Amino acid sequence: MARLQINLSKVQYNAHVLNSLFSQNNICFTPVTKCVGGDSKIIEALKDIGITHFADARIDNITKSKDPNISFAMIGTTNQYELEDVVRFTNISIQTEMATIRQLNDLAGKQQVKHQILLMVDWKDAREGILTYDVVGYIKEIIHMHHLNIAGLAFNFMCFQSNAPTDEDVEMINQFVNSIEELTHIRFKIISGGNSSLLTQMTYSDLGKINELRIGETLFRGIEITTNHPIAMLYQDTIILEAEIVEIKPRVNIATGKQYLQAIIDIGNLDTYVEEIIPMHHQVKIIGATSDHVMIDLLNQDFYQLGDKIQFSLGYKALAQSMYMPNLTKAYIRDAGIEQACTNITNQVFNSL
Repeated sequence: MARLQINLSKVQYNAHVLNSLFSQNNICFTPVTKCVGGDSKIIEALKDIGITHFADARIDNITKSKDPNISFAMIGTTNQYELEDVVRFTNISIQTEMATIRQLNDLAGKQQVKHQILLMVDWKDAREGILTYDVVGYIKEIIHMHHLNIAGLAFNFMCFQSNAPTDEDVEMINQFVNSIEELTHIRFKIISGGNSSLLTQMTYSDLGKINELRIGETLFRGIEITTNHPIAMLYQDTIILEAEIVEIKPRVNIATGKQYLQAIIDIGNLDTYVEEIIPMHHQVKIIGATSDHVMIDLLNQDFYQLGDKIQFSLGYKALAQSMYMPNLTKAYIRDAGIEQACTNITNQVFNSL
């Protein structure tokens, strides 16, 4: 049976390393749980090492947690039917539309709470955000609302466009924030500079007013996302996919006429993003997939048997799709050795990624 193997100890280790690295640079590390479907056991494991604030883009993920000591930021653009739950279940949200902000103010008033918001500024990703020349107008209206507080500004990179942030972006963001604070006479508490794509720059340059990053992919995949290269100090296999061989048959490649030994495993396009799964520890080749099956060329290795397991590493899309699939069993793993290593990590300076 296909299943996801989730090594909670490796997740903790990655989070502990990242949290130490962020502390060295006076930046707040906010884990983003959307690519793991808001998995409650992962969140509990992270809480065990002292992390209590998370970010997610789906209200269904946020409401999975019943722990009153855990807080969430809503970082996704929500529809009108979810706004009441955003106020009820999160203490802060990222917003881009004035009509939605007005509704949030009304809903927060009805719930008798103060809701905090970050205004997402469209910088260069072009996925979402307030146009830069509209930000001051937004703030001037929001400061007169009785049930909302502007906590700060947010920026985004590499969610829609593939353009990585540059040193010039960091400099211009700081200039922009300074000008907005000067024009509005507000000093922002949070400048959420972006996601995992800004991690490398944090290690070699001063990010200025940027004091928070939202980190998901690097936490769970252990990679530097602008290059897709592994980060040596992190685990890349915190979550892997394991599938079972259900058929082995000799086949003929119709195009070339060559024979090969094919295996079928019990996952398909419905279960994961097949283009982003890579066999681990196996010299085999994926040759195609259907909705329920993936076909593998065993490269004439005849020692494989029915029931054998093939493990795969997961790209971001494959990880996210698999974690949302209810038919995939989740097996949670603990490793005492790795957890001991977590306790031995001190606030040393990590010189490079």
